[in-house]
Amino acid sequence: MDQSKKTLVNPETNVYNLSGKTLPKTSVFVTKIYLKRFDVVEIHALGDTISKAVRMAEYLQRQDYVTIEKINTFTQKFEDNRSKVKIVVTLKVTANGKKRVNEEIKQ
Repeated sequence: MDQSKKTLVNPETNVYNLSGKTLPKTSVFVTKIYLKRFDVVEIHALGDTISKAVRMAEYLQRQDYVTIEKINTFTQKFEDNRSKVKIVVTLKVTANGKKRVNEEIKQ
């Protein structure tokens, strides 16, 4: 049986670069780890991952973990003349959310 390799998530900045390969449930859990460490978290997503970032932010807001402070969109240009749409969702943890995150995440 092949088990996925688990690594300790210890964010140094409040920026979470969302990956399209990460499962939604895992992304929400990782975001909660960021929320435990920082009061304001930015979720950055490119291209097809944008819808996943928006759904995740809306879910966390509906569950009263965060309030969505700001949503920015722009075009990210790369060195090889490619460009992709990028979104930055700024989340601020609520008082209730901070309490719940501290209870859920034992790190």
